[in-house]
Amino acid sequence: MFSLALYATACSTSPPASLTPSTGHSKSAPPLTQTPTGFDNESKGTVDERTHAADQGKFEQIEAISDGLGPLFNAQSCRECHQSPVVGGASQVMELRLGHNGPDGKFQNPEIPINHGSEIVKGRSLVNQRAICPNAAFPTTEIQERVPEPETIRTFRTSVSILGDGFVEAVDDSTLIGISKMQCKQDGGKICGLILYVPVLESPGVTRVGRFGWKNQHASLLSFSADAYLNEVGITNSLLPDEVTNLCNTVAQPNDKPGADGLADIDHFARFMRATKAPSRDARQAATAAAKRGYRCRKIIALINRALWPVFRTMKSNRRRVAK
Repeated sequence: MFSLALYATACSTSPPASLTPSTGHSKSAPPLTQTPTGFDNESKGTVDERTHAADQGKFEQIEAISDGLGPLFNAQSCRECHQSPVVGGASQVMELRLGHNGPDGKFQNPEIPINHGSEIVKGRSLVNQRAICPNAAFPTTEIQERVPEPETIRTFRTSVSILGDGFVEAVDDSTLIGISKMQCKQDGGKICGLILYVPVLESPGVTRVGRFGWKNQHASLLSFSADAYLNEVGITNSLLPDEVTNLCNTVAQPNDKPGADGLADIDHFARFMRATKAPSRDARQAATAAAKRGYRCRKIIALINRALWPVFRTMKSNRRRVAK
């Protein structure tokens, strides 16, 4: 109740001239540091600028059929969908997702016929908007996906920013679980984050709370990179080595192989995203009265939490001793 009272006071009144945690506990509290931000294509410091630039070059590279592009794809590079205002940002590029409700009322992935019905693409909601054939080598093979009439659930999803995602990857599962529980209590169930445990592709048998992708289907940036490389660009890799379709495919799998440095493209993508800075604040919006009030509230709550953190830690320890 005490913490709730402090919360209400912090968010409903003007802040005092100064508010600092008590000196008795301040040494035990975790240090607070400012997250590096900016739209400058520079590393946040986890790698040097030369390495970051090289990784960005991989993120920007244009793939060709000879590299393994397709057979079904949406873009020829990661940058195509992540480049506003800088490489790694969001974009206006939309991808199509669809499906239908099964007899039990639950969502079912679509079944999309290609090559005049000779093959069915299934097992995913994504519909690729491009294809590499028909072409000179396969003049009669027509694999462009089209929306079947029975697939009545249809939606477009924009390409979101990946800037600062390294910070998201570093968040402990317990923090996300705690946020979900807090939402359920504070909003009376109106907003209640759903915790999903998903496989970490590079660590077989390991699961983690999902946090990347529109449906939180991935928990690591390497898994996320592997998925996007296959489903958006059509490049198979060590984590996802199978094509969506082998029609018109002429390149050995996996398409993405380690280079002279021992790293595959997906490794460079993941390292690039981990090193990006978080997006900068909107200075004009931050100057509004509402934003300033929210910022003061957030700072005060952070200080309160910092001051009470040792107390909560002691209470938790005492509960464990009592339980024993």
